[in-house]
Amino acid sequence: MTPPLDHEIDQPDGGHALSAAVPTSPEDRPVFRLAQLTVLLEIMGEETIAVQTVDRLGFYDFFSANPFVVVSGDDKRDAADRLTLRLAGFSSRQLSYASTGQRFVSRRRRLQHDLALLIAYGVAEIGSSGYTLTASGRELAAGLTSVYAEAYRDAARVVLRRLRRLSDRQLRQQADEWLGKSWLLIDVLDDVAETTPARRRRAR
Repeated sequence: MTPPLDHEIDQPDGGHALSAAVPTSPEDRPVFRLAQLTVLLEIMGEETIAVQTVDRLGFYDFFSANPFVVVSGDDKRDAADRLTLRLAGFSSRQLSYASTGQRFVSRRRRLQHDLALLIAYGVAEIGSSGYTLTASGRELAAGLTSVYAEAYRDAARVVLRRLRRLSDRQLRQQADEWLGKSWLLIDVLDDVAETTPARRRRAR
């Protein structure tokens, strides 16, 4: 039996579909995430920032996409960076702070897979200085010139210049303050949910 086509589903007499497409977040689209990660690696190269671990890259990745989490203070630098972000088109209302921790965990879990894809495609590589773009990757990044890509570059520069001087321990402690301790619990519970079924199958 041939499955129905999209335009054949839920068509009343008037010919209009009864159900509309369910909107998804851009972060749910692999192509968007890969392009975003490519731009982040581009800016890391410009700023000569070496990243050796996925964990640290995960912090850079999430906060560059959600920069207002990082510039929430009251000093002059925070105010200046918030202005830079607003001029670039970012809004503090774009992020639901109540779910920040969970969003971070979800995004970090996708990162390793996304990195593997970039490496497989010849866009990124792991060298002595950590994760970097290849020559093809730099060429690809230079071609990403949308309004959002330029805004993301501005956000990444703001975030990277703030976080680069933090040690791994300091960065994790700072992330605890910005994200709340709940993200650690979410991460642990996700690990338990993933590993427990496998253990049960091995036991059988």
